[in-house]
Amino acid sequence: MIESILSSSKKKNFKKNVIVFGAHPDDFEVGCAGTILKYLKDINLKIFVMSDRYEDGKMRNLKEKDKSLKILGLDKVPCKVFDIPTRIFHDHKSRIRNILYNIATKSDVDVVFTPPIHDIHQDHIVLADEVIRLFREKTIFGYEVIRSGYDFMPNMHVKLPLDLVNLKIKAAQSYKSQWSTTKSGGYYFSKEVMKGLMRARGAAFGVEYAEAFEVYHLKL
Repeated sequence: MIESILSSSKKKNFKKNVIVFGAHPDDFEVGCAGTILKYLKDINLKIFVMSDRYEDGKMRNLKEKDKSLKILGLDKVPCKVFDIPTRIFHDHKSRIRNILYNIATKSDVDVVFTPPIHDIHQDHIVLADEVIRLFREKTIFGYEVIRSGYDFMPNMHVKLPLDLVNLKIKAAQSYKSQWSTTKSGGYYFSKEVMKGLMRARGAAFGVEYAEAFEVYHLKL
């Protein structure tokens, strides 16, 4: 299914316009970096991240994001990071809505990736809710965030080759700060956990490795 959505049209030089939204700088790599890389030659990609700081105002280490994107070969891709404080997106819903509205009205977009709506992280839920509302006429996929996606129920998978699996893991491990700033110790960035999840998602669909998604809206 996703091949027909993201692969190039028969029209010469026509590429699908894809937007990836992340609540935090590391969401994209954890959730859908493999899929994006698999179809990168067929898409025009933009990345938007909502939060560059913590709730107390302390800035995130955005050099980690830069390193990750460079590892993925996406350092030339447009990537805008906004200043919504982490963990309190619910206090900034109006601003987030305005940001997304401006993107929706000024961008020619075909496919949108968002954090999952079925998630226990308050920031992911707020962002996903607004993305689904404002981009409801587009194809929308919710990607998996391993630590907080307790109710994640995938109904689409994307088979990944081992080289993309390893590249995704290497990029995600650029976020060294997560090992010290989260109560969990950032276990979900470990090679064993990330590779294990992709192996489990692949096994559920009869392939070796895969990323899984919830389909919120499908426009063919």
